[in-house]
Amino acid sequence: MLFMKSEITVKPGHLADLLALLKAKIFPIMESGSWRLVGCFVQRTGRLNTIVDLWEMDGYAEFPTTYDIFRAHPDYPEIRVELDRYIETETLVFMDPHAGRLASQEK
Repeated sequence: MLFMKSEITVKPGHLADLLALLKAKIFPIMESGSWRLVGCFVQRTGRLNTIVDLWEMDGYAEFPTTYDIFRAHPDYPEIRVELDRYIETETLVFMDPHAGRLASQEK
């Protein structure tokens, strides 16, 4: 099992728009591949206008396969324009589970 954290800094004034886009279009496309959304979080403290998505996948090979599904989707060009309008930065981090509730599900 592998987890991916997507940390997205959102341009001020666009948090609600990006959350709506994620929930209505992006999450369903990604979950039609092999990624499983653990949760989508909005930071209350720290840098405001930050969204953190946590995804679970069976291994790193699933990352490019599912991302290719996203890019091949007929709505991708429209989604890409919206993402560019709403997002300042996005950082992807891949993590191996070692302890805690999610890590214990692996066994």
